[in-house]
Amino acid sequence: MKNSILLFLLISSPVLFAQQGVISGKFQENNQAVPFITVGLEGTSLSAPTDENGVFRISNVPYGNYVLKAYSSEHESYEKQVDLQQPELDLGALPLVKIAQIDEVTVLAKSKVQEVKEQPFAVESIDMKPVQNLNLNVNQVLNQSTGVRIRESGGLGSDFVFSLSGFTGNQVRFFVDGLPTDVMGRSFSINAIPVNNVERVEIYKGVVPINLGSDVLGGAVNIVTNNTVRNFLDVSYGFGSFNTHQASLVGRYTTKKGFMVSASAFYNYSDNDFKVDINLFDKKTGKIDEHTTSVRRFNDAFKSATGMVEFGVVNKKWADRLMVGLIANTTYKEIQQGANMTIVAGEVHRTENSLIPTLKYEKNHLFVKNLSLKVSGLYSTIEQQTVDTSSRIYDWEGNHTLKLLSNTSGELNWYKTLYTFNDQAALAVATLNYKLGKHHQFTLNNTYSRMRRVGSDPLKVDPLPFEDPNILEKNFTGISYQLKLFRDRWTTSVFGKMFNMNSILYKSDDDTGDIRRMDNDFQLPGYGIASSFFVLNYLQLKASYENTYRLPEGYEVFGDGLLQLPNADLQPEKSQNINAGFLFGKRFGKHLVNVDFNYMYRLPQNLIRSVAMGITSRYENLSRAKVNCLEGAISYGYNDWFKIEFNATYQNILNASLKDNGEPDELYMDRLPNAPYLFGNASFTFNTRQFGKYKQRFNFNWNTSYIEEFYLKWPSLGALSSKFVIPRQIISNVSVSFTSHSGRYNISLSCMNLFDAMCYDNFRVQKPGRSFNIKLRYYLQKKAPLSIK
Repeated sequence: MKNSILLFLLISSPVLFAQQGVISGKFQENNQAVPFITVGLEGTSLSAPTDENGVFRISNVPYGNYVLKAYSSEHESYEKQVDLQQPELDLGALPLVKIAQIDEVTVLAKSKVQEVKEQPFAVESIDMKPVQNLNLNVNQVLNQSTGVRIRESGGLGSDFVFSLSGFTGNQVRFFVDGLPTDVMGRSFSINAIPVNNVERVEIYKGVVPINLGSDVLGGAVNIVTNNTVRNFLDVSYGFGSFNTHQASLVGRYTTKKGFMVSASAFYNYSDNDFKVDINLFDKKTGKIDEHTTSVRRFNDAFKSATGMVEFGVVNKKWADRLMVGLIANTTYKEIQQGANMTIVAGEVHRTENSLIPTLKYEKNHLFVKNLSLKVSGLYSTIEQQTVDTSSRIYDWEGNHTLKLLSNTSGELNWYKTLYTFNDQAALAVATLNYKLGKHHQFTLNNTYSRMRRVGSDPLKVDPLPFEDPNILEKNFTGISYQLKLFRDRWTTSVFGKMFNMNSILYKSDDDTGDIRRMDNDFQLPGYGIASSFFVLNYLQLKASYENTYRLPEGYEVFGDGLLQLPNADLQPEKSQNINAGFLFGKRFGKHLVNVDFNYMYRLPQNLIRSVAMGITSRYENLSRAKVNCLEGAISYGYNDWFKIEFNATYQNILNASLKDNGEPDELYMDRLPNAPYLFGNASFTFNTRQFGKYKQRFNFNWNTSYIEEFYLKWPSLGALSSKFVIPRQIISNVSVSFTSHSGRYNISLSCMNLFDAMCYDNFRVQKPGRSFNIKLRYYLQKKAPLSIK
């Protein structure tokens, strides 16, 4: 661990920089200026926009040879060799050609979304710009993606389980701009982040590159925010069913001297008082009514407010970007029931407050050309309290009576509780990248995190979890080498990883009740390879392999002091992941066809899964499993007017556990219960082109999701007639939006669950039915004096 911290400090130390200059010029089409396009240098992150006169200036360019590229959706791709050996190189007027003037073949510069898709890893990249006008959260967009299934326990702000290509929960890691969100609390939960300030979402399936530094077992989701340096203001407000309000404000201002300030604020609120069908207790007969009654939820409200501010400098000789920030969040969530809807609570709730200072530093061309460093760090303090102190007994109609006996018990707990835990966590990430010529690239990443949890409860009866500090410390180090040959048609990346973990847990002894300390230390190596080859310009083959580990999370080891029980004996998960697939994308005149197919084979060991224990649950290890996953997507678009897409996922997760004597156990080759295995989506999108004096545009979108029924318990146990089943579901959502003044003024209307289908993600936990919402958005962007990637 000390060596890893020393490595982090070493690569973060002050460095010398090469001589730098400026490359400038002016882009024209038929002697007319071409404004507001992006101009960049191939193989670097140096870029700049053209202004209203078509003029661009790329600053802080080290002396040397480059390929200058211009990126425009309306013009033929432009490339030019340039040699900078002086303080300023003026290229003069540079011509661009309209796409319409090309007779047969149209060559477009690849977007960042397409570049991510073409990595040798199994990865999907979602452009969020088309949905930024809709009243959605990130999880609602992801749930329409290939291989993704997000199971929520209710409405806005509810707990959820994320499934990706055969892996679930913490086996999939979440990142924001490459930073793991493990220690950030609920302020960066994907069901609370609005889509306004998200540029794209990258979904890595199975094998994950080391620049996302973490102990990833089955995949990663990286949310990329809008980090281009420009001046803009983005304000939105949405209102919908169940008294749901969602508001956001995002803005950035950059001066000519390179000072930048960014600020954002998000607010979410919902009563979540949607109707559910319940078998009520018949007061006359004393039995459960066989017929269901529709009632409204009444203790399920959610409220969350997050504010973020960053300030610093960009485009300096000593830093491309240096930003200091602060994140504050407060969350309130009412809890209606436990793991199922058999017990109802009327006053149980949970609160969370967090404060997180942040630091980000980036610099390209350290010491020599193409050597770059990126350093990020944060320190979080999070306080979460669970309140279960009522002496009332509620029913689903909202009626209540006072307890006559056991007045010391809560609604969901054996004893009343005001349990509070305080987390203090630190995260430091450093990535060093070096490109040697056009063909070789080396990357080194080190990620260190430490979480300390202390718990207290003035109403405690039994020994309290976390009364003594529990500590979880992790360190990840990864190194990779990437080779590109045959004009970048063949790309191969090999990498190695080292996972370190130390945990200190104080646990009550099951026999004596005494508190005892338990220490766990792990040091585990991982490795892998990923390769891709363009057979044709529009057909790419991919394959990858990884031997990797995932260390238990604090939530899994420590529990939450309420419904999630601790387990100090959890072992790290291990998995061998094999991916193979292809990516096809070709334009036939005005027609665009895309096909994406992946096959994934996994051999996980010590699989960590949540096991229900009455109204509580606990994470336990399943010794062995076998996962086969097939997923594919096909889309057709015509002239950017409309697009039709279908995707489907089949994931067969089998128990491969053996007894101590090596014989298969009783449930050998049973499909894992309580996990969807077949699901898919169909969507249709129609866009008009800009029309009218104020450049208006209409958009229409339809999406239908399908989830096949699956068992709550092991398939081989019990008679077919008595099995608990989460039923088959078909859910359709529709939205329409209108923009004016080139996207400055926007309004959208949406209907979720159009046909009011009965929705279940968890057994007998009903989700919202049909809902409506409206969103108003104002977006103002002005030319910025500086630009970096």
